[in-house]
Amino acid sequence: MSVKIAIEELAGCSGCTISVLDLHEALLDLVAQAEIVYSPVIMDAKEPPEGIDVAFVTGAVRNEENQERLNLLRKRSKVLVAFGTCACYGGVSGLSMIGKQEDLFNYVYQGVESAAGDNVVPTDVPSFLYRAFAVGDLVKVDYYVTGCPPKEQFLKTILPALVAGDKTELSKKSVCSECDRKMGEIKDWHLKRRYEGVPEPGKCLLGQGYLCLGPVTFGRCGASCPRNNVPCHGCNGPSLDILREPCRDIYNMMVRRIADLTDLPEKEVEKQLYDVAHTMYPFTIGSLVMEDKDISKIRDLVRGGAQ
Repeated sequence: MSVKIAIEELAGCSGCTISVLDLHEALLDLVAQAEIVYSPVIMDAKEPPEGIDVAFVTGAVRNEENQERLNLLRKRSKVLVAFGTCACYGGVSGLSMIGKQEDLFNYVYQGVESAAGDNVVPTDVPSFLYRAFAVGDLVKVDYYVTGCPPKEQFLKTILPALVAGDKTELSKKSVCSECDRKMGEIKDWHLKRRYEGVPEPGKCLLGQGYLCLGPVTFGRCGASCPRNNVPCHGCNGPSLDILREPCRDIYNMMVRRIADLTDLPEKEVEKQLYDVAHTMYPFTIGSLVMEDKDISKIRDLVRGGAQ
């Protein structure tokens, strides 16, 4: 009997579901063992059925409808997988907490150039929760699959194992461990914006002054951004040492890493950092696990936001 799979969409962009379709011909091997019984993006199904074996939840929990659908799926599923960084850590939906709900809705429905002049903010849409949540903040999660979205080569390994109920050994290292750039000599280091200059190929981006979050970001992406001359912006979520250690946070570990590389005092490094919500926590600001760390700056960033 085939395994029944569901893919739920919450507050996200559907990119994680598309990443499954990006398996191309490998998807045929998967559906030979499993049946997708619910996925709003790829089939006409309004509600998940009973008896789901493995449910993949994508997106964060941002409004009342998201929460209701998540609770229903948890009840009807034997195994629930937080699929993608939004589901695992709140993702970019969490950034909505650094502003007020009223300002956000006014901008979306009235402030953008494409909005009609007589637009009004609708009152018949699901109400926002008081904050964004990662899936694991609200229900029991059996497995976490990070990535924005999860990468094809990684999915080719884990999806067959999940469907078969098997276990597989995976890398637990950071993005830096997958990057082939070399650390050169560091002189007169100062923080650069991404638009400043063109990074030197083959040389560590952080060493060149670009804010690359590779040291504090979970791997399994093949360091795809640094390999293409783009600094890592942390879309795979925090590295395992940060998750495990209460005294470690994305912000403080990046400050420490830069200070170690450059011999600058940590206070001097902090003076050069900018827009911490968007540069350090863009994918994790909605996670209670990350916010609850005593050293985290998330609580201060969202204070007075979406109330």
